Parts: sequence; structure tokens; C-alpha cells
Amino acid sequence: MYTEAEQEKKFVTIIIQHIAEKLHVKDPEQLQQRDYENLNLLIQEKTGINLSVSTLKRISKNQFQRIPQKNTLNALAQFLDYKDWYDFKDNHADTPVAKRKSRRLNFKFRKRALYIPVTAIVAALFAVILFNSKPAQSYAEASFTSRTNVSSGVPNTVIFDYDISMYDFDSAFIQQSWDARRRAEIKRHEKYSTSVYYYPGYHRAKIMINDQLVKEIPVYITTSGWLSLIQNPENDLIPIYVNENCINNNQIYISPETVKAHHIDLSKNNHATCFYYVNENFSGDSDNFSFESRVKNNIDEGALACQICEISIFAEYGRHVIQLANPGCIGSIFQKFGTEYAMGTNNDLSAFGTDLNNWNTVKLEISNKFVTVLLNDEEIYTTTYQNSNGALKGISYRFAGSGAVDYAKLSDNNDQLVFSEEFE
Repeated sequence: MYTEAEQEKKFVTIIIQHIAEKLHVKDPEQLQQRDYENLNLLIQEKTGINLSVSTLKRISKNQFQRIPQKNTLNALAQFLDYKDWYDFKDNHADTPVAKRKSRRLNFKFRKRALYIPVTAIVAALFAVILFNSKPAQSYAEASFTSRTNVSSGVPNTVIFDYDISMYDFDSAFIQQSWDARRRAEIKRHEKYSTSVYYYPGYHRAKIMINDQLVKEIPVYITTSGWLSLIQNPENDLIPIYVNENCINNNQIYISPETVKAHHIDLSKNNHATCFYYVNENFSGDSDNFSFESRVKNNIDEGALACQICEISIFAEYGRHVIQLANPGCIGSIFQKFGTEYAMGTNNDLSAFGTDLNNWNTVKLEISNKFVTVLLNDEEIYTTTYQNSNGALKGISYRFAGSGAVDYAKLSDNNDQLVFSEEFE
């Protein structure tokens, strides 16, 4: 029969196959560098754990000498919506590749007594302990709450109150969102930690002990009307806020001249302009609504080569994302609805390639988690997702270069207008 180590490797093979299928790749061997980079970001966003590209490659290609750490396996399982690695194994115990094989063993008995060395017994016991370790520790008594320093706007300092004094551990962190770069170490006997949020949105802060997710709480950073900003190519964690009025001629738009005035080198072609509207008055069910907007990203008006335009609908548990691009760049975009992603690297997203030098009307209709996307009144994409995103919280636009929005409106499942903006 399989050893415990061999059995674990079989389950690793199974989970990698499931992850590849989630990325719409039939064979894990077909995963490319961009797939691993995307997977790294997706796992961070879903679990808060940063698995390096090299680690993901090594696991997917079965190039590891020792079984990956439990935290790594837990992250892979949680990415597929299982509680942890043990939950994944319990649900795949009957998978053919995971079933233990039996084989008939032929023993030749000799007249003299059979002696088993003590070292062999110790080694066997060690293997049993190593591969039958207990499930992840429960941290149910830990407390974790937050409060903002100002009612709305960014930057905004959030004060986290926590208590993990009842546990022994090697390390503990508070991570302000899905982005593992935004985490700070915390101490066992301390009670407070602060974190500066530079982007609005409905974030989900996490407290982690020994890289295990302990608790997760919402942090709602709102805007007062529309917020315009430039993503700084030198440091995308801290954007440049545009205080000038960006609403003119019935559109919202940050010109290349404004970008340059904020000391961005336009010749590097690596900046983005963004618009956020995140407000507590925003309401509705993210699994049942309709959204419509008109956008463009004109080369002559400051767009970068691929002219990528991203529209995000924020909700309690994530966001829906539509990306448009120059037809020649569809391989570099993705679509996201609920927790389901479609990557341009391994999906035909050619319908999202369009002439962004002119205005394009985008419509998103979601009914009971069934998604329909229309571009210029033509249906281009349908899909479904399983996990609810919860209540609607806001919208944002991100343009590679300088793009513009003409209008936006959102209605609930009863066709009642929830939000409307004409930029008049």
C-alpha cells in the first residue's frame, strides 16, 4: 500500500488538477508563467496567503522532495472553497488516484527469530507522527475589531483592537486586505495596531497566527462623492490623489497634462488613472442587479498601448470585474464574477477586445448568479458563479493611461434605479 508520504503526494496531484480546471486548463503541464503569476494573486486575494510563483511551479510539477507545509496546502484548499487541507482530503478520499492500492506481500519465514531494529521502530513512529499531524489549531477565543479614524475619505487610519494573549505562537500579523504586502506584525501581549488605507473599498482585514487565518472582519473605507487618483508606477501601494475637478464636458477624465503635473513620467507608459465611488448609500444585491456605463480610452487622449479599461463592482465578499482592451491585447485581460475567474491566457476573451478610441457601452446583468455581459448592445459573454458576493458597496474604474467615463447607472432586480451618475 502507499506510504503516508505517497498518499499525501496523490492528494497534491488531485488538488493541482482541480486548480488547473478552475483556471480552465485541462492539463497542469500546460500552465504558463503568466498563469502562475495570476494564480499567485488569486490565492492572495482569496486566502491572504502569499505562495510564491516558484512554490506554485514546484508543487504543480511535482518537483518537491518533502510534502509542502500544511499552511501551503491549506491555502490551496481554501482557494477551492474548502475549509482546509483536511477538508479537501475528506471530500476526495474516494477519488481513484487517492485510493490506497493493496498488493500481496510474500514473506519468506526463516527458522531463526525475526528481529526488528529499534531504529526502524523509531523511524516508523516518527513517520506516523509527521504525516498524521493534527488539523489546524482553533483560535476561537481570539478577538478582533476595528474602528476608523475619520468617517470617510483616504488616506484613512484604521485602529485594530485585538486579543491573542491566550495563545503561544511563532508569529502573528494583521493584514488589511487580500494584498499580502499590506501586513504588519503584532505581539502577543499588545492590544492595538494601526494600518493606513490608501484606497477606498470594502476591504476584509485578517488576523493571522503562524500564517493561519484566525478571523476576518470588514473595513469599509468610503468616499465623499467621486475620488480621482493616479496609480503611481513607482509605488502602487500609495496612489496620487487628484484634487483638481476631473468632471468636465459631461465626463470624468484625468488628462495627460494633469498626470504630468503630478510628476509622472509619461514616457514610461506604466501609469493608470482611476475613479472610485464607494458610499454607504450604495445598496442592492450583488447577485441580482443590472449595471450600465459608457467608457473610452483614446490613444490620442492619453491611453497606453493596450488601452485596458477595468470596471469593478464592489460588494461585501469581493468584486465583479469587467476588463476591455485593444483587440491585440486580449491575452492580458481577465474577467471575474463572484470568485470565478476567466483569464485571457487560457480563455477566448476576444469579444472583450474593442475600439476604445470611441465610446463603448457596457452592460452587466446578473440574475441569481447568472451573468450576462453586453457590449454596444450585443451579448458577448455569459457565465455563472456559486458563492454570493453579498450586498453592493460601490464601483470603480481603472484605465491604462487616461480614460473617460460618460455615465454610470445601476438598478436592482426590480429595475429600481439605485445609483445614477451623468457627470453634469
